[in-house]
Amino acid sequence: MPEFYTVVANRVDAAFTTQETRNFGLSLQFNDFHIAYCVMDYRLNKYILLHEFRRNDFIPRAKPGFKLSFEDFLRSVLTANPWLKNPFKSVRIAYEGKKSTLIPGPLFDAQEAENFLKLTYPVPADEHVLADHIQQFDNYNVYSIPKSLEESLMRLFPSARISSLSTILLQTVWMNFKTRINANRIFLHIKEKSFDILIYNGKQIKYLNTFTWMVAEDVAYFLIFVLEQLGMNPEQSSVVLLGNIDRGSNLFELIYRYVKNMEFGRRNETYKYSPVFDIVAPQSYYPLLNFNSCES
Repeated sequence: MPEFYTVVANRVDAAFTTQETRNFGLSLQFNDFHIAYCVMDYRLNKYILLHEFRRNDFIPRAKPGFKLSFEDFLRSVLTANPWLKNPFKSVRIAYEGKKSTLIPGPLFDAQEAENFLKLTYPVPADEHVLADHIQQFDNYNVYSIPKSLEESLMRLFPSARISSLSTILLQTVWMNFKTRINANRIFLHIKEKSFDILIYNGKQIKYLNTFTWMVAEDVAYFLIFVLEQLGMNPEQSSVVLLGNIDRGSNLFELIYRYVKNMEFGRRNETYKYSPVFDIVAPQSYYPLLNFNSCES
């Protein structure tokens, strides 16, 4: 069923073997149109595999009226990679959604999680509301996930816990940059169809939001708009770039017209990386490759 998806990344260390998954940690990042996962060999504290698949919108041999579901997409990935059903030492899953809101710990009530989210977003009956506790800031990240996506993943990985990708981003950025975060430090995390703007004010989260984008101008517009709304001068701001953005790309060049002080995120030196990761940009797959440093 390869026509159900396109392979975006396929990096596998020569020493990887499907017979030793009990010694490995599996970290997954997904939404309804893509799945990415990496494998760490805990014995070596080393990443040894990275895969990413994008769901195809057009299926050449599909019957008229056929609509590819996430479960079809997931099943096709599993057919090509049956070892994903093997037992692992740990399995972590991050959902890449667009609905989330931060609630201060003293105000949070688990029974009211859905009502908190409804203050900002509509929550239809086919979505499940979850909340992640971000201990570093004593905040709760409240978000929703389509029940069908959650059920599909949990059937495959019943012992795994799903977190919001934005939770992982918040935690891993803080852990990797906390000695360098001062007032109004800005992080721009670029994904395929959306992007996150994260701003810290010293040791507190000042701003977090996710935007949809189609062209580079969308990213530049929302970034400048947010900075101006917060009273921040783009020309004097410092931005760390994470995710799907490279120096010399149209997106980078456009943002550089307005923000001169930019740097790319660096790889977490706590871990080792197989040589097959050498061609993967250090800022790419940032939350996914830092998932293991998050608290359970």
